[in-house]
Amino acid sequence: MSACDSDPERFSFGGKSPKGVCKDSPNLCEDLNKDGWCRMERDEVIFARLEEQDQPGDPAYYSLIRAYQAYNRCIELAAQIQPKYDQSRQAQRVVGLLTSVEELARLEQLTKSSDYPFLLMYHWTELGDKSAKQRFLDLEGSPQMAHPELQWALASYYADFQPVKTIAILKNTFPLHENADDIPAKYAETIVGQYMRLGDFERAYLWTLVASHFDDHAQQDYGPLERQLNLTKDQRKQLEKQAKSLYKTITERP
Repeated sequence: MSACDSDPERFSFGGKSPKGVCKDSPNLCEDLNKDGWCRMERDEVIFARLEEQDQPGDPAYYSLIRAYQAYNRCIELAAQIQPKYDQSRQAQRVVGLLTSVEELARLEQLTKSSDYPFLLMYHWTELGDKSAKQRFLDLEGSPQMAHPELQWALASYYADFQPVKTIAILKNTFPLHENADDIPAKYAETIVGQYMRLGDFERAYLWTLVASHFDDHAQQDYGPLERQLNLTKDQRKQLEKQAKSLYKTITERP
């Protein structure tokens, strides 16, 4: 339990800690749980509320939506756990859960007509809004779409019927990550699947080797692919060398 009650000042926003925000603006905190459960998610909600209060607008609304989503998932589970001693803690968690649900509904209604790409993506992928989907797709190629999260949504859409385009989108997404450590293996793994769809098994195998260099890569059996290619030892070494070079190109930053 000591981990749950660790230093509440470990997070900060604009020089303010969660404790400092709550002291200055109690209204941003009073309807959230106050015990050790979901502390990280709760702190993110507090900071996102502060952002909405100080700089209201689509970016702040989206940040708050994502914060409420994470808090909701955590506090929903915590609300089902009976505290052994202090029963008021469970009541606080239930209030926090109801707050999260109500606030998400408010924000979803507030942002329904927004053309901010992150909100369009949310309304499309999370709420099934067809109008938001079309408006999101209409932004393809625009400067405001130059973000990994948005490009991944585009790639996921085209993956079912345009493999060549999907591969191109994903390859162009790698450099959008400012920090190479943030690049997920799922880009390379999806490229593997798209080359498989095209029947280009050699490139598919090459990208399995690229994917294997990422720390979060999925453990999959590509033995059948290797056997289908019937590679010689020299051919395998050449592909491994090429994969290492590709990975280096992907992750190197100026």
